[in-house]
Amino acid sequence: MIRMLILLSLISSPAFSETFCQHPIRIVFSGDWYPYFYQDKQGQYTGVDIDLLRQALNNMGCKLNIMHLPEKRVTNDLLSGRIDVAIAATETEERQAQFILSVPYRQQTNVLVYRKADKRTSALNTVSEMVQQNTLIALNRGGWFGPEVAGLLDSKWARQLMHVETFASRLELLRRGRVDAFIDDQETVLAEIDRLHLNDLCIIPRPVDVADQHYMFSKIRLDDRFISEFNRQLSQLLPNRPDIPKPAATDHLY
Repeated sequence: MIRMLILLSLISSPAFSETFCQHPIRIVFSGDWYPYFYQDKQGQYTGVDIDLLRQALNNMGCKLNIMHLPEKRVTNDLLSGRIDVAIAATETEERQAQFILSVPYRQQTNVLVYRKADKRTSALNTVSEMVQQNTLIALNRGGWFGPEVAGLLDSKWARQLMHVETFASRLELLRRGRVDAFIDDQETVLAEIDRLHLNDLCIIPRPVDVADQHYMFSKIRLDDRFISEFNRQLSQLLPNRPDIPKPAATDHLY
């Protein structure tokens, strides 16, 4: 009788009644993206986005597994259920239909970066102006950089927009003169300029795109109950993170 009472007590406890994850949540690491998701000198995965994700999942009793896969496969792997979540996703109609997006957790400003010595590029202000001058721009084509870039990728100018997987590779190609510019997150660029003393680089003042960022979940293995609790945990954590650029859509937070 005593054993039965203990068992019933355990089953009715929060640890058993609030099981949100039947399996570890899987995410892809395709290379350092400082300061959001990178490996430190000890080889540990850290960064603003991954730490916030991990903390929300820990509060739900969920584990996070990190897999090494190419970034360009993330969309297909989310659709198939091979992975469960991606960081820093801008909301689009296509993504709304295919995946489940969390409440916004930060804002991201994407910018054009060029070599200070490149006077021709410094005189241009937009991606459209650049590609029409036959400049070659590196970017991660798996990301979303606003309607201007999306339109160019669907035009005759698409060949001027070169897919390069990681920030480190884009940076190297620019500094070697293999591309004329690259598109990336402004905070990442500023952090790397400071960290690596990249005095030869400049940012074009006009942003390519500014958008709220979401965690993007696969529909294959996760249900509405999981997403609802994740959003609740995320919304409780954000007010205590002044280091994260505040999303514009604060009315969506719980």
